[in-house]
Amino acid sequence: MVHSAIWEVVSSRGVIVRVARQLTSPAFEERLSPGSLVKAVRVEGDRLQYNRIAGTGYGPDSGWVSVRAGGLDLLVPSDWEPKSEWKVLEKALPTDWSRPRLQALPAPTPNGVAPEGAPQPQCEQTAGQPFVFLRQVNFADTKPTGFRMSSYLAAMDESRWDLLTICDHEVSAFKHVRLPIVQATLELRPMVAELSQEANLARPEPDCSGICSWLRVETSFGWPSFPTRTEESTVYLVGKHRASKQKVPLCTGRFLEFMLDDGPGDALKGPQSEQDAARFWARVKRDHSSPALDDMRMHQRYPSAGRPFAPTHFQKVRWMMSAVYADLWKLIYHPRIPELLWDLNRLASGPFAALVAEESDPQAIAVELPAKMSFGAVYDAHCFVDEASRKALYLLLPEGSEDAAECVLAVLARYDWSVLPQDGRTLSAEDVEMVRKSRGAAISYGSRGAAP
Repeated sequence: MVHSAIWEVVSSRGVIVRVARQLTSPAFEERLSPGSLVKAVRVEGDRLQYNRIAGTGYGPDSGWVSVRAGGLDLLVPSDWEPKSEWKVLEKALPTDWSRPRLQALPAPTPNGVAPEGAPQPQCEQTAGQPFVFLRQVNFADTKPTGFRMSSYLAAMDESRWDLLTICDHEVSAFKHVRLPIVQATLELRPMVAELSQEANLARPEPDCSGICSWLRVETSFGWPSFPTRTEESTVYLVGKHRASKQKVPLCTGRFLEFMLDDGPGDALKGPQSEQDAARFWARVKRDHSSPALDDMRMHQRYPSAGRPFAPTHFQKVRWMMSAVYADLWKLIYHPRIPELLWDLNRLASGPFAALVAEESDPQAIAVELPAKMSFGAVYDAHCFVDEASRKALYLLLPEGSEDAAECVLAVLARYDWSVLPQDGRTLSAEDVEMVRKSRGAAISYGSRGAAP
């Protein structure tokens, strides 16, 4: 192997950096980026210890990397000669990483601060500010026209799981409590369409807004009345460097959730359950909540449009929930609802298929999930479209049912991308209420031709 003073990262995905020569040593959270130049400290076989040259990329200042893997070059010797004006960054590496440590389980603390060694949230959190979570974009988040709507919903969902690290798990009663979403809205902003038009989504350069970029999710919570919780989340694009101060807003979602006992599936009730919930969510309530969200009436957060939804076409189709849409509990994974709508539009054909002819995702959705949807079950989807507004209403009922009370999913989707306000606010109070209060009238319209 050529021993060179300067090496360059040529892997398009960057290079994993570890704290020591051994491949079993801990890896840094961040990779050494493509195009980085490093100064060799030591070369042992295919392993290189380096110090990074400032201004040529990003990643850990010092560490150990593999120069080859799977027969491919990850770093190659560079023709650059070291220059006196170069700044070589150097950081001490731990020498005791392999020393085993056995620690006692941490004791709970009365002030709600996690003791040393307890699970911690992914990001440092600030009291009085939204809860922050970072998610890196990957190829599964993309589609032919850019980023999927479902990728933003998934980022918000992963943030909810990270939130659990600041909850009080000494409350044993909450081991079997679920918090399903019963109502949701999501509005995409104009920047999403601009990302879709970029031809460089798959390029690795640090200034490209595509694969390996980071999304920042900021969420605040409200507590209308036990056992409900509300959320308001905004997703920002921060670029390829997760520590970047850039924050480009992409979308905002709002959610209503109910605390349920996972056994019988009933909503929590009673003074003891309310006390348990207060303890479990204490830090979230104290640090990341907003009184403005203490209202469970979702439609109150949207302006009235004054124009009712006026369907011009109706189609009923049959749809089976495959494993693609199911979660670990064999229930609907709500971030996949945009893909479910694409299925329904293609099955309904005609004006419905026209909605997704150029762009597969809606610009905004209002959703209600009044009952469980299970893997393998077959549903009748009642589909309505208002061609003038490019809005569609979808009501899913168990196969053969015409009873609106048995509806398992209701979605109002807006497919008009032509004119968007900068804040993406396109849903109206009527849109949000449509999925809650107009299911019976809509099904009657579809089955008997009565006025909706």
